[in-house]
Amino acid sequence: MQFGELDENGRTFLLSVYNQTKGDPAAMVSMYDVGSELGIDRTAASRLAEDLMGWMMLEIRTLSGGIGITPSAVEEIEASGFGGSKPQVQTRCLGTDPVISTDVRQAVERVTDALKQQVGSIGLPFDALAEVMADLKTVDAQFDSSHPKTAIVRACFQSLKNTLDHAGAQVCAGLVAGLLGE
Repeated sequence: MQFGELDENGRTFLLSVYNQTKGDPAAMVSMYDVGSELGIDRTAASRLAEDLMGWMMLEIRTLSGGIGITPSAVEEIEASGFGGSKPQVQTRCLGTDPVISTDVRQAVERVTDALKQQVGSIGLPFDALAEVMADLKTVDAQFDSSHPKTAIVRACFQSLKNTLDHAGAQVCAGLVAGLLGE
């Protein structure tokens, strides 16, 4: 399984381990501390960690709950644009220019690609999923233009953020918030 195939809980847990270890495969954290930080009880934290170990994304380091992230999981997280305490793609936000520049366009495309990979596994109700897909299609339609309008793309991402926040999809909402400069 790859990072993009994990459900929201698995991604959130793995990203928390990534952030706490600063992406260092040699570092170790307590699965229980990670769970506590996320508001997850010890049993659920243990279950999530075990699932991620089974997918070769985490390694057990101590019998008392010490875990570490695998090098391959670090690579996948960073390649997906989710690395760091906030998503890496936020190095460029939409800004206020009337037309989206090439470098901002690349950041937007990375975010939309990541969202398209994740949206099916976050458990959105049908209406919310339809709204997310409509917003993503509108962004894609803007990029069919030689002069994509920042205001239209910004409105789509604000709508996406609201929908994802309401659904509790923190990782995806954070990715969008970074692009909005929040």
